[in-house]
Amino acid sequence: MIQGGLSGVGRYVVEIAQRIPQSSGVDLHVAGLVDDRHLFPKTSDANWISIPKRYAKGAANLFWHTMALPRILRQRSFDLYHSPSYRRIIPCCPAAQIATVHDCAPFHLREKYGLIRGFFGRSFAPAMARRCQGILTVSHFTARDIVQFYKIPIDSINVIHNGLDHNTYYPRDSKALADFRQRMGIAKPYLLYISRLEHPGKNHVRLIEAYDRARKAGIIDAPLVLGGAPWHGAETIRQRVASSPFAASILLPGFIEEADLPLWYGAAAALIFPSLIEGFGLPVAEALACGIPVLSSDRGSLPEVGGDAALYFDPTDIDSIVRSLEEFANCKPEAREALCKRGIKQAAKFHWDNAAQATAKAYLKLLGPFATHQESK
Repeated sequence: MIQGGLSGVGRYVVEIAQRIPQSSGVDLHVAGLVDDRHLFPKTSDANWISIPKRYAKGAANLFWHTMALPRILRQRSFDLYHSPSYRRIIPCCPAAQIATVHDCAPFHLREKYGLIRGFFGRSFAPAMARRCQGILTVSHFTARDIVQFYKIPIDSINVIHNGLDHNTYYPRDSKALADFRQRMGIAKPYLLYISRLEHPGKNHVRLIEAYDRARKAGIIDAPLVLGGAPWHGAETIRQRVASSPFAASILLPGFIEEADLPLWYGAAAALIFPSLIEGFGLPVAEALACGIPVLSSDRGSLPEVGGDAALYFDPTDIDSIVRSLEEFANCKPEAREALCKRGIKQAAKFHWDNAAQATAKAYLKLLGPFATHQESK
């Protein structure tokens, strides 16, 4: 589930795992592919479990988690297994098991998944989650979904928001941002969407249609940057970009390394985030922390993350996206500045260190007498 750190789940695993060893009472071991080992410099070799490369993808990876991992847990006498996604819950786990459910997208976006993946997400996953001793999730929105779709009582669910590294995400000075735009060959501030190129769930096609309409109407003249790694349906997005009369102004820089993300955010006129469903929505929090305006979908957890610091629209209504762009374009400088200040205040609520500490506490609480013994040391 680390996936090179390219996905939201992968980021979650890397950030939490790198911080939990600093928390008292937990000796954390990480299982991952050799190609992902470099993402965990703080994890010692003794605490690293290598997944053989032949089990890297799909059904083979699921087989490893179902058959090989339980033997490792039993042989090494682990007390707890944390599955960072419902997709890798162990049906017959020899240790206590806690799982993170990031979203219930298979129930909201049925067209996103094929027959097998849809069945897995809507039937098998809830049944497996009910076998766990504890459930974590990243937003109150997803917690309500878990109650509704998984039939798990709310008092069995621990909401721990995702976080930010505030030493990385903060406002940069105007010269640094101008230099960055010059280095990237982008003449002026742009509209930015950070998301993997996934269709239809990430809603790029409607965003491009709204961008075309706004450009034709003279509402905006900023470039549109769609930053993210290609995923399912990426070719559909590329084809829609190519058919746009403003294709020359729509940039696809690919996956953006985290070291560069704050500059991409800071140099933008605004983040526009039209996703149809998010369990959390890290780019919204990151952009707010970098001090730029955010135009966001009003679906899923995004209003919970953006609070009163974002402008919201209906992501299924192209006219609504256009109206949001017009509202932003007509926003007076003092109102825009106030919006950005609210954004920095809102982003301060999210911190990876806090998320890791809360996760460690959830482990210890779940383990009961063992946790009490560990905390007394």
